[in-house]
Amino acid sequence: MEKQILSGGREGKIVREADRVLRPGNAWTPYVHAFLKYLRENGVDNIPVPYGIREDGREVVSFVEGEVCPGPLPEALFNDTVLTEAAAWLRRCHDVGAAYVERLTGKERWMLPARMPAEVMCHGDFAPYNVTFRVGHVYGIIDFDTLHPGPRLWDFAYAAYRWTPFMAPSNPECREDLPGQLRRLRVFADGYGLSADERERLPEAMIERLRSLIAYMRDEAAGGNEDMRKNIDAGHLALYERDIAYFGENAAKMTAALRAGG
Repeated sequence: MEKQILSGGREGKIVREADRVLRPGNAWTPYVHAFLKYLRENGVDNIPVPYGIREDGREVVSFVEGEVCPGPLPEALFNDTVLTEAAAWLRRCHDVGAAYVERLTGKERWMLPARMPAEVMCHGDFAPYNVTFRVGHVYGIIDFDTLHPGPRLWDFAYAAYRWTPFMAPSNPECREDLPGQLRRLRVFADGYGLSADERERLPEAMIERLRSLIAYMRDEAAGGNEDMRKNIDAGHLALYERDIAYFGENAAKMTAALRAGG
């Protein structure tokens, strides 16, 4: 059977075989699969179908059709339609998954620590590189490895960071000046239906979310995670630190822009 190495954060470790994808399995994989099954049973399509774990420890899921953009979104996809569709997708997953939180026993394993209050099941890495596109529109969501229970705003904060993208001008992934970022932030919040209270708290939530990511990466690298070590060596933490400072410098403008939406 012909195999295809897929691009992603774990270079050379994700393989497509026909209509299935083989990925490294982990302690949390069975719990991620259970949630994927739940989402599909409740009408959320175009996400991976979980097929279990092989004897060699690799998980098997279905291949989700569509174009994947591991780097910055191309200009054809960098528009308000895609931004609104992505926000609506996240909202739908949150709304459907909210009831799933009540099923949790507390014995589940997650890649990222659970956050309180546990309002929804957070994707944990809802970014353009974990979405597939077809004919210029958002089509599906992939890579639920970072799934964990937490507040809506916790998940939305990281998604907003990546989709706007709201980043310091020194960040190579920065796409627009501050006015453009503020406008896209408002569009994304409107597409999700972010509440007035959540809009007020979003800047601080974005700061806290990136600080948490930095701490996690440091802990993982110290524990021997080579993928995290490579990311740190590539300068990712320095970028995050500058972005955190950028959030703080522009928090009042972010809140004002968000108040104008909705």
